[in-house]
Order: sequence, then C-alpha cells, then structure tokens
Amino acid sequence: MKNVNKGLGLAVLLGLSAALTGCGEGSDELKEQLNHDAKMSFVNSLDYMADFHAKKRSISSGYSGLFDSGSVVSADVPALEVGKTYSYSYKAINNMINLGVKDSNSGEKQDRMNTTLKDGANLWVIAWESSGDRALSVISKKQENKADVFNVRLFANGSYDVMVGGEKVTTTEKGQVTGYYAVSSCADGLEVGGNAVDLCNGDFGKSYLLVVDANGKRVMAAE
Repeated sequence: MKNVNKGLGLAVLLGLSAALTGCGEGSDELKEQLNHDAKMSFVNSLDYMADFHAKKRSISSGYSGLFDSGSVVSADVPALEVGKTYSYSYKAINNMINLGVKDSNSGEKQDRMNTTLKDGANLWVIAWESSGDRALSVISKKQENKADVFNVRLFANGSYDVMVGGEKVTTTEKGQVTGYYAVSSCADGLEVGGNAVDLCNGDFGKSYLLVVDANGKRVMAAE
C-alpha cells in the first residue's frame, strides 16, 4: 500500500511539474504578443524640407518598403525645424523598426537606419549632416529642469569646444549628445565653436536639446 501511495505521489509531482512548465511557455508566448508603445519626435537639421518614414523591420525584408508613401510619419518638416510626434504601437516580439528621411520635394537624398525599441520609449530622431555626409541618429528624450536657467544638452555634427559663462565645460563628439548644462544668460551665456548660441526663444527653467554645427545652433527643441 505504501508503494502505491508513493507511486501516486510521484505521478502527481510529475504532473504538476509539467503543468508549471507549460504555464511558463505560455507566459513567454503571451509576453511576446503584448502591445508595446513608443513615441518619436523628428528633428530636421538639414538644409531642406524632409519627410520622415518609419516601418516595422524584419530580418527577411530588410529595408523593403521603407520609403513607400504609406510609411510617412512626419511629412514636410521644414529645414531646421522639429516635426510632429508619432506614436508607434507594436507587438513585443516585433521591436525592431526601420527609420528613414528623404528630401520632401525631390524624393531623393534618402538615408536610413534601424533601431530596437523599448516599451514606453520617448525618442528624438535626428536628421543631420557633416561634411556632405547625411545620417540619422536616435536618442532618448530627457528633462533636467532647473529654475532660473536654461538647461541645455547638445547634439553635434563634429568636435567643438563648448563654453558656458565664459568657461569651457566640454568638447562635443560627432554624432553624440552631451550631458546637461545650466546657462544663465540667453544671449551670450553659451558658445559653441566660438559662436554665441541664442537661447532667447526659450524659457527659463525648461530643458532643451540643441543640434549644433561649426556655426553654432541649428535647431533648438524643447525636451
């Protein structure tokens, strides 16, 4: 009788183990099917009006269809301006996306990239140029508000010395974004590559992303 009970107990344990394993597999499958969301705002620091495109990426299709008319997510963004914010929903398993930019008028000057998204991401997609070469970059939005100053970080197309209040605080790196700096004067508190950067269109206490080149500011975007 004892042997029978032991056999029954073992069978129950094996059954529970199989059930739990099955639940785990089902849980992973469920997670992959969950809807995730990301937001993207488009910065056109190019010298011409541009269309921004976005499309789900798959390994098999690559960039196919990226520049079709149906994939435009921010159209006719003027030169040196910020386009609209696009909300993108996707299945957790499909978290790779293709991004592209092209000249709105000619449909040429096409550039593209791909990136992997995280649920809840809030991103800047920046179109920029350096020595005739165009590129797209993606960085996360970020705020670091401080009262009574302009809070700025810089995305640069090259290496430039940055001065705040007459003191050097950093040297930019091509295609990279700096940390935040507090600037107390909107007219002459910030210099990039020896050029004063006008912040007077902004508001004290707010955070801004500045896209800069050798001549100073190209785009000022509120974070």
